Amino acid sequence: MATPQKILLVQLRQLGDIILTTPSLRELKKSWPDATIDFLCHPMGRLILADNPYLNQIITYDEKSKWLDQLRFLKRLRAESYDLVLDFMYNPRSALYSYFTGAPHRLAFPSRRQTFFTDIVKQSLEVEYIVKEKFRYLEHLGLKPQDMVLDLPWNESHMKPLQEFLIQELQFESAPLRVAISPTHRRAERQWPIERYAEIADRLVLEKKASVVWVWGPGEEEFVLNAIKLCRQPMIMAPKTSFRELAAFLANCDFFLGNSNGPSHVAVSNTLSSLQLHGNTFAKAWCPLTILHRAVQAGANLPEGRGPIGLIHSGELWHALEAMWPFVERVAEKRRSFGIKSNWTQRII
Repeated sequence: MATPQKILLVQLRQLGDIILTTPSLRELKKSWPDATIDFLCHPMGRLILADNPYLNQIITYDEKSKWLDQLRFLKRLRAESYDLVLDFMYNPRSALYSYFTGAPHRLAFPSRRQTFFTDIVKQSLEVEYIVKEKFRYLEHLGLKPQDMVLDLPWNESHMKPLQEFLIQELQFESAPLRVAISPTHRRAERQWPIERYAEIADRLVLEKKASVVWVWGPGEEEFVLNAIKLCRQPMIMAPKTSFRELAAFLANCDFFLGNSNGPSHVAVSNTLSSLQLHGNTFAKAWCPLTILHRAVQAGANLPEGRGPIGLIHSGELWHALEAMWPFVERVAEKRRSFGIKSNWTQRII
């Protein structure tokens, strides 16, 4: 196909899925710098995409709008005159939106809705990191994407909770090693038992001399407070933050430990070290599995290669943590020498 002039990326939701699409956005802009690139998503997507330098326009939809407003929205998509649409979600709603753009090239993976698209991209027979899977669209177009770093723009305007926290929590501010724990998940089956998190947190304080802060989001404060009560060692509650304020906060920590949730992707985007826990989700799909970012897979020895997250025992997690600890200490050393990280472009690793 000829070099496209106007491109639409479609990833309607969730926050984690949207942030995992940002490398494709960046790699498209690198390959076609003169192209206009828009992104279609739920309004929540602005939490991830606002201020993204590779993006021209964020288009959002209202899932509760009346049919006449929906018709106007479809007409708006058609009026944009896109040359190329990459639908990373290909569910009924996104397929409809993609089809009504009228773009001559509309890409998706195989599904029951593939008649809505012009190009069906082959998926790997093996489970692979979602970012790499999304890159298959770009490879189908003849591009050679390489950089899988996640983009979550934030700057000094998002640092207020962190700055106030460092003044109030002097122990954390001066700690040689800062650990953030995110024990929550909106799905109970993807949440590791909270008493085991408390056990690991205590060991991090006692054996690793770490200062441990527990992070939380809307509706999770009481859950995390109850988790802290299970601990025997001094623990710290993170401040209330917006999504990008959380990014600024985690960027100034050294190690993230948590379930496969939104904060885990925020941690990966900020290049600190992280260890994720996976149960019925495949770790190799949701974690980059690098030196700095690792995962523990429940039921890895089972025929399907996964199992209930409760199968992960504290000793197994601690063993995985010990294996990567030299790299965690290296991250902490570089953070101490660098000082406070004040924006998303400062990559100290």
